[in-house]
Amino acid sequence: MIKIINTLAKQFNYMPMYKKILALLLVSLVLSAFVSAHSGKPKYHVIIDTDGAIDDMRAISMFLAQNDTRVLAITCSQGTLAPDSIFEKVNNLLSAFHHEGIPVGLDEELEKELPPWAAYTQKIRWASSKSSELASKKICSGELISSVFKNYPEKITLVALGSLKTYAELVEQHPEYVDKIERIVWYNNPYIDTDFNESVSPESYAYFKQKNIPLEVVGNNTDHYNVDAAYLETIKSTKSQYAKQIARVHQHPEIVSRMEAEHLQLWDDLVALYLTVPILFETEKATGKVSYVTVQNGLPDEVVNKAISAILASGMQTTNRVFNSFPVDADLYKPAYAKMLESTIENYGLIEWKAISMTNEIHGHTGIYSIIGAKMGIRAMEYFNVGVNNLAITTFAGRKPPLSCFNDGIQISSGATIGQGLITVSDTILEVPTITATFNKQKIKISVKPEIAAQMQEEIKYGVKTYGALTDEYWLYIEKLAIRYWSEFDRNEIFTIEKL
Repeated sequence: MIKIINTLAKQFNYMPMYKKILALLLVSLVLSAFVSAHSGKPKYHVIIDTDGAIDDMRAISMFLAQNDTRVLAITCSQGTLAPDSIFEKVNNLLSAFHHEGIPVGLDEELEKELPPWAAYTQKIRWASSKSSELASKKICSGELISSVFKNYPEKITLVALGSLKTYAELVEQHPEYVDKIERIVWYNNPYIDTDFNESVSPESYAYFKQKNIPLEVVGNNTDHYNVDAAYLETIKSTKSQYAKQIARVHQHPEIVSRMEAEHLQLWDDLVALYLTVPILFETEKATGKVSYVTVQNGLPDEVVNKAISAILASGMQTTNRVFNSFPVDADLYKPAYAKMLESTIENYGLIEWKAISMTNEIHGHTGIYSIIGAKMGIRAMEYFNVGVNNLAITTFAGRKPPLSCFNDGIQISSGATIGQGLITVSDTILEVPTITATFNKQKIKISVKPEIAAQMQEEIKYGVKTYGALTDEYWLYIEKLAIRYWSEFDRNEIFTIEKL
């Protein structure tokens, strides 16, 4: 595959247009397969430190979108902006993506002046402001990272989009965590004397040069890979919420003017790209455990843009074991479901569509509580930004239908099944469908909003009263009701979430 990329890169400028198109299509297909191929468990477990620049927003969105990457925490350290400002931007972004369960920490403000571009960067909203009880409480970065290392069983990659100061302080204060660090991946152009990220804390870079921890310094030492109209058009071709958010942010007049002047490049974005598609990069050994990483020489912008597009799309794709892709051909579905297929996937995504379709098949009928359970399972995974088989869930729906039907939806959507040993059916039964979900020592309670639960109960009572219990007419009524819930109930609107 590396030879394919290299050959196409070298020959690209000499190809006729139709061959260029074919080359890009080939690379796009190969990259899409590479990015979306995963086992259901992440390959990379990362903590991200950001200094608040606009390229950080793009990079963080890419990390959040990747199926193969789990973001365990995000910390905010001074660089382009002050930590408090970054903290707000990061929390707004996580809220926009419904990933409120990713904890956010912040460093102390430094007694240093912010760079000249800070004023413009401060104006850029990463997402709409949302006052939410789920927003992270302010916790210092060191304390947060330490708690993640203490609880998490896998080795962790530290991603630095600003300086290395946060991680240098972590290692200095907690040498016991060194063996749990897989590597540090840092954006900083190694071929420029004292690039900005290094200048914020040059002593931290010097510190890691002496440590026995792999440090991969990623940089863009070219005059291309611009964030421009072509880049935006490529990523917008996906139906990814992450791509849409990047596109929205880049409509800000300050950003548009810089794009038009070719003053915006792919910078920190390359760290996220490198972690997922390292074959696009060349690595040069420096001293000790330090390596310099740059995009392969001559690689066309179109190839890089398509790779980023594939990453942004990957988080919206289903994890399949039997299917190459989950079927969305309307001809394969019964009329009532074919009619709602396109709009429902557009509104709530393919992942939810698959979960509810499989729930109905396994459950044996299109049921109300099972569908609500499937939506809640997807919401719980979305909250923590994890895939299937990663949550420990306790349900309070008992073992007696119709309420217990909720348990089937929870299991099938989240992978927290009896066989996996990840689900517990509590002896305590609540009339309102409720679960607790736990990931990495973080625990939340999710419940159906009382007014939604009351509506469901009233409509079921009406069905029993009108058609009789468990008659054919009753089941037809329930199916129509369930289809309406499936197509009209937004999982981000019908539940309450409480941190425990």
